Amino acid sequence: MKYALKNVKVITPFRIIEPATLIVSKSKIDAVGLTSEINIPPSTKIYDCKGMMLTPGFIDLLVHGGGGFGFADDSTESLKKISEYFFKNGTTGILASLYSKPLPNLVKDVKRISKFALSNKKTNIWGIHMEGPFINKDLKGAMKEEYLWKPDVKKWKKLFSASNGFLKIMTIAPELAGNVDVMREAASSGVVLSIGHSNAEYHEIEIAIDNGAAHVTHLFNAMNEFHHRKPGVIAAALLRNELKVELIADAIHVDPIVMKLIYKMKGSGGIILITDSIRAGGMPNGEYTFMDQKIFVKNLKATLADGTLAGSTLTMNRAIKNMVELVDVPITEAVRMASLNGAKVLNVENKKGIIAVGKDADLVLMDKNYDVHMTICEGEIKYLNKISTIKISA
Repeated sequence: MKYALKNVKVITPFRIIEPATLIVSKSKIDAVGLTSEINIPPSTKIYDCKGMMLTPGFIDLLVHGGGGFGFADDSTESLKKISEYFFKNGTTGILASLYSKPLPNLVKDVKRISKFALSNKKTNIWGIHMEGPFINKDLKGAMKEEYLWKPDVKKWKKLFSASNGFLKIMTIAPELAGNVDVMREAASSGVVLSIGHSNAEYHEIEIAIDNGAAHVTHLFNAMNEFHHRKPGVIAAALLRNELKVELIADAIHVDPIVMKLIYKMKGSGGIILITDSIRAGGMPNGEYTFMDQKIFVKNLKATLADGTLAGSTLTMNRAIKNMVELVDVPITEAVRMASLNGAKVLNVENKKGIIAVGKDADLVLMDKNYDVHMTICEGEIKYLNKISTIKISA
């Protein structure tokens, strides 16, 4: 299988090549460069993408669901539907986020997702981001307090064992007594530890870094507020280079002015755009469920009955648009935050998150309004907008 995307604006994401042509052969990028310098072999199917931009496939490290389905649903069909929804919105790599539940229920969820990821080739579900269960009850967000676990290494081992190695990230509150032991065990197993739903003080974050913490879950949300005499998670997240931060760039979870502060402090290499999308993503205003509770969606904002934010309805293409238009981030850097940075967290940057010869052909084609027209995963076209202006020729 060989085809070419011609006359497109390629965002590598370190530079822009325009007008460019990219050739895909089987699952890899076979050639990329200025259209005037690329020879397209005879009989190659050509997609003329004039006026559009091509970026690496998006990598979203925190996803609860979308398109009316959730990763906590007891259904393999739901996993397929979520996968399709995110392909439609340009995401070629997802970590399925699970929330705190009683041990038997959570083990069941972990096994179901791990089995799906293991048995489906070219899926965009790459693994699991376990949001909890060892988090602070005072900053539980939309989670039920009775579902949270006390730090317990034996229970952690059961959870990780059930994942067959597909548990990639775990959000944890390092200040809870016993969690440092859990962190050491998880870090030794190759799990990325992310500080979140936490009331930790600065010195506790330093200890957490020494014990494997390298990540911060949805910065500014579900953590102690910034205080000039009591530095905590936010101060550590902004100051410590060891910590990469997740940002929900929907202008709801974090004000654009604060997003500018984060960008100024962390730079393009320190921010990973995420959606924290729930089943209501892509759905109309109305009532849904999340974390076994009723939530309400109005004008893209999802909340519990008391007004607590409960995930988001964001898509990654919209997150990039917001970073460019609201935060004045160069398009190359915004794309990097949505692709390569996540690949680096998962140690797959040698083949994912970048456009270059020999890399996996995980690609997204968008128009100037950031609407997705085509999504390619390892060379396979997973989504093609039926009303797109792309011209196709043999």
